[in-house]
Amino acid sequence: MEPEAQEDVTIYPPSLGGTVCPSQLFWLHKQTLSHDWHRNFSFDSFMIVFPYGYDFALCFEEFVNLFKWWKLVHNYKSKPFTLESKLPPDLQIKAKVFMVQLGDDPFEIKLGDNYELLKDECQENIIRKNVMDQKINTLRKQHGYIPSDTIEELYASLTKKSSDIYVKRSRLLYANTPMRTKLFTWTMKDLEIIAMADLSFHGKENAVKHMREIDSDSPYPEEGLEFLTLWCRYVTVNINHWTVMLRDYPQPMFDVKNLYLWGRLVGAEQDGTKRAKRSCTVEVASPWTNMEVERNLPALKFYHDFSCDVVSWTQAYGANWEPCVAQYNVCFDNVNKPSIDPSVPMPIWDKIRLLLHGRLTISIQEMTWLYHASFDPYNTTEFMDWTWTNLLMEWTNANFLLKGDFDISVNTASKYDDCKLLHLPNLRLNIHLDWISRGDPNDHHAVMPCAPDKVPEYSLEDHDSFRAFRSQNLSVTMSLDTKPKHDNTLNVPKCIFYASTLRFLDKIKLCLAGVTRPTRRGALFSNTKSRKPQLTRHYKSIKMAVNLHRFNICYWMSFSKQHGSELLAESFVLNVCNDLSLVPIEDGLFHRPAANWSVRYLSCELLGAKTWLCSAHKESEDEQLNHSLRFPVDKSFFISVSRVTYLRGEVVESDSSDEEEDVKNGAKPTHCVHVYDMKGAWNKSNNIVLIGLYDSYQKAQSLRRNLSSDALKVVKVDEGRNAYKNRTSSFQDRASSPTAEKSDPFAKSQRGKAYSMLMKLVAESDSKSIVFTEEPSSVNMDQLQGVAACQTDDVTQKNWLIELHNSQVIVKGCETPGHVIISAAHAQVLSCNHVPVWKDNQLRSKTTWVCSVECMQYYATVDSGPESDDDKMAWLSPENVEDRSEPDLSGLTEMVSSGHSVGGVVYSYFPHSNKKSKMKDCIQLQRIISRCKCQIFYASYGECDLSLLPEVPPPPSDDSDMMSREQGADSFTLLHHDLNICTNSSQYLMILDIVNNLLLHTEQSKKETTEKLQSMRFQLQLSPIEDQKTPIQLLQERVREEVQKQRRLEKDIYLIHKILNDEDIEPDPDEEESLTNNADHLEKLLYECKEQINTLNEELSIRISCFQESQLIKIKAQMKTAKEKQAQVEKVNEVCFKFAHWRLTEKDGQLGIADLVLRNFVYSKVNRDNETWTHQLELGWVKVTNLQPNTMYKDVLVPRDPLGKESDRQMALRILCSERSPVGGIAVKEHFEVVVIPLQIQITYHFYKILLAFFFPGETDEDDDVENKKKDKKEKDKKKKEAKKSKSSFYIDVDSEDIDKMRERAANNNTFVYVKIPEVSMRVSYKGEKEKNIEDIHDFSIILPTFEYHNRIWTWFDILMALKNDSKRLILSQAIKQKLHMRSRVGDETPLTDVQQEEDKMKMLLGAKLLAGQDKPRKKSLFGKSQEK
Repeated sequence: MEPEAQEDVTIYPPSLGGTVCPSQLFWLHKQTLSHDWHRNFSFDSFMIVFPYGYDFALCFEEFVNLFKWWKLVHNYKSKPFTLESKLPPDLQIKAKVFMVQLGDDPFEIKLGDNYELLKDECQENIIRKNVMDQKINTLRKQHGYIPSDTIEELYASLTKKSSDIYVKRSRLLYANTPMRTKLFTWTMKDLEIIAMADLSFHGKENAVKHMREIDSDSPYPEEGLEFLTLWCRYVTVNINHWTVMLRDYPQPMFDVKNLYLWGRLVGAEQDGTKRAKRSCTVEVASPWTNMEVERNLPALKFYHDFSCDVVSWTQAYGANWEPCVAQYNVCFDNVNKPSIDPSVPMPIWDKIRLLLHGRLTISIQEMTWLYHASFDPYNTTEFMDWTWTNLLMEWTNANFLLKGDFDISVNTASKYDDCKLLHLPNLRLNIHLDWISRGDPNDHHAVMPCAPDKVPEYSLEDHDSFRAFRSQNLSVTMSLDTKPKHDNTLNVPKCIFYASTLRFLDKIKLCLAGVTRPTRRGALFSNTKSRKPQLTRHYKSIKMAVNLHRFNICYWMSFSKQHGSELLAESFVLNVCNDLSLVPIEDGLFHRPAANWSVRYLSCELLGAKTWLCSAHKESEDEQLNHSLRFPVDKSFFISVSRVTYLRGEVVESDSSDEEEDVKNGAKPTHCVHVYDMKGAWNKSNNIVLIGLYDSYQKAQSLRRNLSSDALKVVKVDEGRNAYKNRTSSFQDRASSPTAEKSDPFAKSQRGKAYSMLMKLVAESDSKSIVFTEEPSSVNMDQLQGVAACQTDDVTQKNWLIELHNSQVIVKGCETPGHVIISAAHAQVLSCNHVPVWKDNQLRSKTTWVCSVECMQYYATVDSGPESDDDKMAWLSPENVEDRSEPDLSGLTEMVSSGHSVGGVVYSYFPHSNKKSKMKDCIQLQRIISRCKCQIFYASYGECDLSLLPEVPPPPSDDSDMMSREQGADSFTLLHHDLNICTNSSQYLMILDIVNNLLLHTEQSKKETTEKLQSMRFQLQLSPIEDQKTPIQLLQERVREEVQKQRRLEKDIYLIHKILNDEDIEPDPDEEESLTNNADHLEKLLYECKEQINTLNEELSIRISCFQESQLIKIKAQMKTAKEKQAQVEKVNEVCFKFAHWRLTEKDGQLGIADLVLRNFVYSKVNRDNETWTHQLELGWVKVTNLQPNTMYKDVLVPRDPLGKESDRQMALRILCSERSPVGGIAVKEHFEVVVIPLQIQITYHFYKILLAFFFPGETDEDDDVENKKKDKKEKDKKKKEAKKSKSSFYIDVDSEDIDKMRERAANNNTFVYVKIPEVSMRVSYKGEKEKNIEDIHDFSIILPTFEYHNRIWTWFDILMALKNDSKRLILSQAIKQKLHMRSRVGDETPLTDVQQEEDKMKMLLGAKLLAGQDKPRKKSLFGKSQEK
């Protein structure tokens, strides 16, 4: 069709008050019109500009009123819209460029430009000053002295010149470049809109039919509706490029390419009732009078059924753009006038529900959501990227459905750029919105606005025309499902992140948690409207269901992939529901209610999960340079589970109130975790990787802590009982009231002289740090502090319940072949919150953890067997792990096996082994510990938040029972009931290797750090605190400079890789090689920079630690001088074994060597707040039995007194050690005491050799003697040299080497204030290697007298040598006398013990011959006569 005419048309806005606005609003270029049946409008460019401050809404209001007045004057009445009405023509609109602009505030623009000018001028001023300094130095070199007045004049002139330059630049700021005016820009290129009419759409009946078909969820009134505007068209929209820009920000807010939309569109404006009509006055000049026109209040609604194809869709937002968006909202009020209805304005989501209805289906090849991770609005590099690929999105009524591949990437200006954080292929995301309102949320036809002058009288105060339709809350239901693709089964959900990714997520958290400042709000700006509600505070509940068919998680410490971990699971199911409640804040100030999120229920299930620990593949141990992603990775199996379930709350909706009451009352735990068939592996490689991961985390936290402003703050020490004095005075007053005395059971205790004496005795016992008790061990076992603190009589809430079923862990040493498997049929961990406890006028919260392990067994390999791969390990069968107290003997394997007792032999098979190779691919294991029970009790006390307590317990009264009060000290108790152990020599060495090289192993770097800390302490002992602060500040500046250098290097590497990976640029081969070499050089510099940061940060941590220790020492010294305080117990650690039986066997694991039996073993360590601690070890009974055949002595070691009724009061061994804080780096043992009951020792040389071969295979006692002599000579030579050096260098200045020697000596020595070892009585029997030996002794009575030492500085070896030398003479004299049967003199006669007296009575009654089997034949003395006793 040929156009009829072409012309340029310029349309200005209607005048307000009779004047024409000079700003151009509409500009049309090359307009084209066609005939009546087809309207075609074509523009090269169509631009709509809304200047800042121009009230277009008021102008448009007057234009519509004028049009209504024109129709009223000419008596124009609308005709009924029927099928016979004239069919409207089709409409086609084309525009090469369509643009809508909102003008920005000129004041804000100039303010921003001036700020940028100031920043640039500041940098230029620094450059000018540096040039001036260089010129002055040159003049000084040439002319010598320059007067100071001259220099001051030069700098003053420079300052004046800089000011003049700034003023000149400010005036010429917009001379060459015009001032920016855009606030919001909407641009569409190659826009084409076609709206076609058809008889099937024509008429009210057809239009309403399509409207109801599109919006089927909304109830349509039976009586029908009347419309002022009603039309239906088939619409197609084609856009080549669509962008939305904010100000001059480089990142578009919307960027859409190649959009094509088609579908039905219905527009309907409902005819309002009388109250929904408003009257407007049209001012008409004389001689005519003003006239009233009637306007309809209901808005025009759109019903759509659209489908859309998009090639690319990108949208961006962030906290850095919120001020600009707030300015846009302020300016947009002049474009679109708000409703004049006196009701509270509806939020944006309710307006969308009211005006838009229908379906929108979009097919997008790539859709990207960008969230800014920076507060800079000009940011182009820091984003969190959410990308959908091959997306199919469907938006229907309150429902969103998205299908496609979903990726979350992290975009940073570093080598971690475009790190794919999450990849979910073939994802189906369904979001359902449940709008909660007083009426039907879909009944928008019943919504009828009301004019301000027609508000009913009954609703004048709180009128709301949208009361029934307005949403009160929103409940969201989300479901995420992934399904495997048939063409690519390896494409599974995957998550990969680094330690830097976690720091990036912290930045995202800060951006999301930030509160937007108000923009142009308040009386000054004539904007006193209430703040718009936020959607995040409108939720009532959010339900989410996640079902991933398979997923993989990879974590790496850094981009070099030195250490990391990987998790692969077969299935992951998550169901969670969170509720939101707004809690008012009542503190006398105006606050919006606080948002309180709570978990209604959460259930999670993980199936078939495996975890590996990964490390970079190294050719040698010394290789440390970072690698890229292309290098291979070593993986080591760590842990696997067949099923893990987590439950919080109940998923079933019924009886939720009763379940909540059960949780509050403590009947049900809040968190329940069940782990089934857990299998783990612990070896050297896993140990190295985990230590590396932990060290990297500690270094990152240390760097952040050391560079913070709180690093050098003054340390505050809580003064204990006075800290909460003011806070708890009200509770004490309440407790002292008569009502409190009636309720408190301790208030009725007697008061008198005896009670006061008891209080003094308790106070004296608390003030002394040396505690010694004569209570029996078994009673102490029943009164362990950890067990007593974890009682459940005062539980307020059960927090965590973790249960493990059929678990087993393989532990492999570093130096010995074979491995150990630890299995447990059932393990349970329970965490509880208790009633708060009062301690020193402080209310302390109490939390306990109780762990119970049932049917725990240890298996060790008899022989190494075939080598096991990390993914294929030989595990125990379920029958060897489960608790089978009554075994079923129906199977042949149960009948021929060695049972479930200790020492039994079982076989572990590799998975997926064939029947033929089953016996070959198996490992023989021996049960070394059988079906024991272990319990762990831990109680911790911390700060208590009184606002969270439903009721504050009253403090104990002064006359309450002091002994019944809870100490309130952290306690840890490990309790083993029965231990039956059976090992051979190789298994013992294997366990020793595991303990030394895995469990107790300390990395060399940790040792070096500890040594550096000790050296720094010695260096800074005599330096004041003020002198320590300056080096720390200088070191902090160096670390900050290195961190900035690291960021700069990462940015440079990022830019180089961006150029190399840019597909649009084809660089020259020489240039590409140069860039690659430059990138490699920068990588090395970056690695060196990181190493330098770690070294400086380590030194900084040591200095800050010493600085804080010096502060603590000074503050505590002042506190001690001000007021002496009784020592309070802070922490108690306890280890207890009720019964332990260890059988030593031969290599085959069956023939026994010896039995060791221990009973009532208790070890406790008590830490106090005055830097003292006490160790106490008690052993109730011990016995060692020789199991060798035809041996002379069966009982090798046994207490002489038999167990009787008073056996509970016997302790075979008691060790007490009380320590104080080190003085000058030397540990102080304030009290050390060892108590041993009378023992009987019977041993043969053959048994000694067997034990030596068991514990030290391949070694002999002769080799040990030679080595000991060599060591003694070396130690004597060292002591002589050190003594000479100490005499010669006592008064010489101490250097670093001397400090190291001092530190080593202090670490090896101990100050023993008081050492006591009471008298020990023993009966010893020994049989040598041959049949008759001179060293053979039988039933020798040896008495070690009491040893006491005072104020000695010894090593542990020194104290052993002192005991050896002091007891050697006494034992030798007693042995010679008994060996030669020499009668002691009357004055030196040794008193007979009870056992000896009983033996003499037996000899007198029965005769010596009858006891010949018990006693050895008498030998003659040197003088030829028999010696009688």
